[in-house]
Amino acid sequence: MKLGTWLLSLLQPAAGRLMAALGFSVVSVVGMEAMLASIRTQLVQGLGGLSADMFNVFLLAGGGQALGIITGALTTRVLLWQVQNATRILGVNPQ
Repeated sequence: MKLGTWLLSLLQPAAGRLMAALGFSVVSVVGMEAMLASIRTQLVQGLGGLSADMFNVFLLAGGGQALGIITGALTTRVLLWQVQNATRILGVNPQ
């Protein structure tokens, strides 16, 4: 058996798992981006219905920062979930 053939036979399954994990990551990131864009649009539309005084009170109370914290927490949770699934697909952390 030649060295190249032997190395290829070892790397082929790992390469397949790596490609699957990367493809899954891309799909999840694109889906997450679309979901967050939709949530932001709905929030802006919901806040757009407030009167100017109510909107100012909302912003003075820290509503803008709260919305940023919530969307950041959602993004972080999905990122951590994605890392867990990628390592599981790659076989690093089988469960």
